[in-house]
Amino acid sequence: MKKGTRRADIKGRLTPRRLSWFGWFFGRVVHYSKILAVVAVVLGAVLWVSAQGYLFDAGRWVKARVAVSAASFGLRVSDITIEGRNRIDTQTIKDAVGIEPGSPILGIDIDAIHGKLTAISWVKDVQVRRALPDRLVITIRERLPVAIWTDGAGGPAVIDEEGVVLTHDDIASFGTLLAVEGKGCEKEAGSLIALLKGQPEIAVRVKKGIRVSERRWDILLENGLKIKLPEDDPGFALARAARAQLQEKVLDQDLKAIDLRQPDRIILEGEPGKTRDLLLKGGNPV
Repeated sequence: MKKGTRRADIKGRLTPRRLSWFGWFFGRVVHYSKILAVVAVVLGAVLWVSAQGYLFDAGRWVKARVAVSAASFGLRVSDITIEGRNRIDTQTIKDAVGIEPGSPILGIDIDAIHGKLTAISWVKDVQVRRALPDRLVITIRERLPVAIWTDGAGGPAVIDEEGVVLTHDDIASFGTLLAVEGKGCEKEAGSLIALLKGQPEIAVRVKKGIRVSERRWDILLENGLKIKLPEDDPGFALARAARAQLQEKVLDQDLKAIDLRQPDRIILEGEPGKTRDLLLKGGNPV
């Protein structure tokens, strides 16, 4: 009994001591592993930030090598297709693209070409894509000329509906466009064009739009007659003028101006002493 008991006591004393040593050792390993992991992450982050530029350069180098290698298998630019071009000179587009035949097609910087093309005033939008194995396709949406801005700072200019200056050259070739003048007229030219489209029988007579105080329009007809539009609801006012023309032929009378700024009447301005009101009833002249 004493011998067995002695062995049990010895085992009881040894076993906890062995487990405690193993647990201590394992705990130290886990502890220092965590420290090393944190140090590795911090060190890696520092190295990444400091070497970021070099990594990007290396990435560009790899891409360039891939493009050159692919070119040896026929992936070279042999044709540049331009779609949607109307007024823009072809050479202007090619100069902006700057790609020579035989260039590695995978090495083309699509974003850079897009930026150069959108810098051309006539370009409203553009898409640039590779058509493998050897074609670059450029699809252009041009801005549409809508008016001639006669008193711009740089001289007469052709503009689009947003007031973007398209060209100062060869203005005479755009002679059928509406002329506009007055401070802020270029930004509102598109709205005036839309307004006139609603009354085509008047639109065909219009020679010029004059922006007044950056608030409203006067429109000058080919016969010298001026139509004064109100700031509010000029479309309705112009419709009244169209009805008055239908019933009274006011646009063909010997007048200097037709004032539409009053909601209840049309003022017909003639020679001194000949100005009169055309009263309205139910929106129609009487």
